[in-house]
Amino acid sequence: MAKECVTVVEIGSSKLSCIVAQRGVNGIFNIKAKATVEYAGFFEGEFIEKSLLEDAIKTLFAQIQSVYKKKIEKIYVGVPAEFSKVTSAKEQIIFKFKRAVRQSDIEQLSANASEKIDVEGMEILSVNPIYFTLDDNRRTNEPLKLKAGKISAELSIILAQTSFIQTFNKIWARIGIEQVEYLSEPLCEAMLILEKEERERTCIVIDVGARSTSVAFVKGDGLSNLTSFSMGGSYITSDLSEACGISYNDARNLKKEIVLSLKGNDSDFYELVTLGGRVTKIPLNFANEVVCYRLELIAKTVNECIRLFAKEYVPYYPIYLCGAGVSKIKGGKDFFAKCIGRNISYGLPPIPAMDKPEYASMLGLLNEAIEEN
Repeated sequence: MAKECVTVVEIGSSKLSCIVAQRGVNGIFNIKAKATVEYAGFFEGEFIEKSLLEDAIKTLFAQIQSVYKKKIEKIYVGVPAEFSKVTSAKEQIIFKFKRAVRQSDIEQLSANASEKIDVEGMEILSVNPIYFTLDDNRRTNEPLKLKAGKISAELSIILAQTSFIQTFNKIWARIGIEQVEYLSEPLCEAMLILEKEERERTCIVIDVGARSTSVAFVKGDGLSNLTSFSMGGSYITSDLSEACGISYNDARNLKKEIVLSLKGNDSDFYELVTLGGRVTKIPLNFANEVVCYRLELIAKTVNECIRLFAKEYVPYYPIYLCGAGVSKIKGGKDFFAKCIGRNISYGLPPIPAMDKPEYASMLGLLNEAIEEN
């Protein structure tokens, strides 16, 4: 039987992306169509040019349908951290007699938690176990088939802004999409890049995008906490544009040339070929300082998030970096790690030929969509 394709939409802070794909052999994805459209994005949980959002979505789907000719009836949409919130709950079931834990027991724990959560302006996206506790306070991440007289769970509940879902539901209805499922982008990303063994302890996943950075605390199969702020890689581009007196597009090209590990002297320059073939010389140390200034600001804010949102301060939480905002700058990760004062690893999707940190969120969504489908 042919494996069914899924359609996934990622709502980035500066661009919208869509992929139609199916599971291939050896862990790869067979991508049937993909498209990206730049748009005004969002800032502090609000879309900047909301009236133009629908046009951008229509352009995105026109590009997809020009390649993928079949009718798309169902889509999976990622909800970014800026439109999300995480809360937790504890639930318990006491059995009439000691018996093996069933899947239905786990589902009941989640259902009980869902019924009690009522946050104004938010809707439940998912309920996921952080850990389970059986008799004699035995903790486990795999309770199925274990014998117990009771089971309790620490559950992670991810909520999405109702206004976000309502905004997109109206757009999907107008472009003829019949079924929509919303997924937590930070959770899907974490589940893809982290092995189950790693998630038994708390890990931190930092995703630095274009205009938004998220900090997710991952434990078990859920997020124990989540926060975000509106600053990312495009701020570095804007800083370079302003400081060097060049256009935003030229600054984007200059950023590709930056190597933060280089320490030059007064005669060292980055040579930038601008529109029209003119070569502009930008002092190497000056350009590097501009980039480092913004990276220090992002790192300082990340550290504040870790300090405020970690349930207990553990300096040994492993930290993983995703997104293109820092990872695409040569030497960016090492400088960022130095600013945070911690070792950082890249959060890499375990997908052959696509194992890059900037693909982690989209491939996480795609992986979850295929699993659910």
